[in-house]
Amino acid sequence: MLQSIRTKTASWVVKILFALLVLSFAVWGVEDMFRGGNTSNIVITVEDVEIPAQQVSERLQSEIATLRQRFGQTITTEQARQLGLLDTVIDSMANDAVFLAFARDRGIAVTDEMVREAIAGEPAFRGPDGSFSRDQFVAALRSVGMTEEGYVQTMRRELMRQNVINATLASASAPDVLVDRLYRHRNEKRVADLIFVANSAMQDVGQPTEAELAEFHKSNERRYLAPEYRSVSFVTLTAQSLAAETLIPDEELRREYEARAASYATPETRDLSQMLFSDDEKAKQAATALAGGQDFAAVAQELAGMGPGDLTLAGVSKGDLVGGLGDAVFALPEGGVSEPLNSPFGWHLFRVDAIKPATTRSFEEVREQLRAEMAQESALDQLFEMANRLEDGLASGATLEETAQSLNAPLRKLENITRTGQTADGTELTDLPAPERFLEAAFQTSRGEQSNTIEGQDGSFTVLRVDSVTEPAVKPFDSVRDQVKEDVLAERRAEAAKQKAEALADQVKGGTAIADAAGSAGMSSATTAPFTRDGQGLENLPRSLASAAFRLDTGAVQVVGAQDGQYVMVLKEIRPADPAQAEEGALDQLRQSLSQGMGNDLYASLTAGLRQSYPVKIDQAVIDRFF
Repeated sequence: MLQSIRTKTASWVVKILFALLVLSFAVWGVEDMFRGGNTSNIVITVEDVEIPAQQVSERLQSEIATLRQRFGQTITTEQARQLGLLDTVIDSMANDAVFLAFARDRGIAVTDEMVREAIAGEPAFRGPDGSFSRDQFVAALRSVGMTEEGYVQTMRRELMRQNVINATLASASAPDVLVDRLYRHRNEKRVADLIFVANSAMQDVGQPTEAELAEFHKSNERRYLAPEYRSVSFVTLTAQSLAAETLIPDEELRREYEARAASYATPETRDLSQMLFSDDEKAKQAATALAGGQDFAAVAQELAGMGPGDLTLAGVSKGDLVGGLGDAVFALPEGGVSEPLNSPFGWHLFRVDAIKPATTRSFEEVREQLRAEMAQESALDQLFEMANRLEDGLASGATLEETAQSLNAPLRKLENITRTGQTADGTELTDLPAPERFLEAAFQTSRGEQSNTIEGQDGSFTVLRVDSVTEPAVKPFDSVRDQVKEDVLAERRAEAAKQKAEALADQVKGGTAIADAAGSAGMSSATTAPFTRDGQGLENLPRSLASAAFRLDTGAVQVVGAQDGQYVMVLKEIRPADPAQAEEGALDQLRQSLSQGMGNDLYASLTAGLRQSYPVKIDQAVIDRFF
């Protein structure tokens, strides 16, 4: 889209039209902007169920954090959007909203107690002793960028969705007849006798004459094609190269430091001890005991069953505490103990063990980091301007060399590269800008022409020119003679192996035992282990043997080709599968797998049906504004 706009605005005519368009906005359209325009932050609406951008952002950041942990590399929000992750998150949350609307209409509710029990039962939030750990809970949420409030809302929606799904899918159980037949089909086994005739053993195939080699080369020209080669010149503009040359005066650094002062501030935090109870009576009893001078840890052990390792919450900020807990706890002095406080997790008693004041990093501490960030920002602004100058220069008729020189940008050349990104000698090109797009442009642009601007995911801009094109051509016979000879001999060996295998198969079909037929040819036979139709049990043998064996009757003979030879196969035995003799748990596992598949199909149908009954509205303008 960006490239299309730039290309069209390169023309002076379009620039004039664009100026008139801007003027028309000034005359007619500015008033709407000052009136406020679209200030909604609601991304998804299903009847009266609304999901704001903040909730979408939290879910997106959680998914991004999961990808970062899985792949061990940084993924930006823009990259996540390009990968389709934002669309997936929005679609998933839209389904959640549909289920919420349906559950509401059916009177299905989720209580605070249900949410509390679900969170407390989550294995990821358990401490070393196996019980719910507040520290583990907070750390887990921080790792995926979610707040407690956001997680509680997510859990409530998930429980409501599960209630609807469980009620709908209660009948998704695979019938006995299906389990029985599928078990028999999957677990039937067969045993075969084999003779292997290796291609490499067929040495007496004769040497091809020069005329035969030349004829083979001519008849199989496509085997010996040299790929199309192209030579290109190109200019690449990157923010990194511009940032390295960008100087930021100290005065600007200090002004930016003042503007960003809040981001360098660390809020006040507190080290807390906490007891958690499921009911207020226990919490009040503990508060009375503490007011009477009893030890905090002793009361926690006695009344809450919490050991010393479960009590401590270190480095907690006000925003880390759900609901109104933060205000109440941060109003306490050091050593102070709170009254019983209620949250979706239960009843809390907090003691303030230490108060760590808010701090702010000094200018000197952040100078180099700030310089790098400002240089990068300045480079990005320059980069966009330079990309336009690059396009304008080329559009005016200047050569790529002249334009590169005017921008003080290096011009690179690549000689004879292939569509797959290799040089003529087979070396891989590893430093191409936006490799896939670069190669696509290089092989779609005509000789002597320049490509459209190629935008890389790293923000780079590249323009290339195709200097020469070498069309695909058949390699001369003399240059590939040795390869042609090996190909001819390989085909002859494969054909000889096939003929020998078929002769052995005819003997066996005529009544000769397979071991005797093999012995007469100076070879040996072997019996396979029992194998299933998907090849389990064949070990290093080709899976094509299983495909052939399950089409044969007992005693039948067939020659089966493989990459390195031919197999003479005699089906020796068919072993039906008996569900009554299945290993313990095997049928239950199969039933569960089938039921899960049926459940997934039912869920997909249910979701599609509900989205017909509860239309989803997604505000693209809000998505574009926030993401």
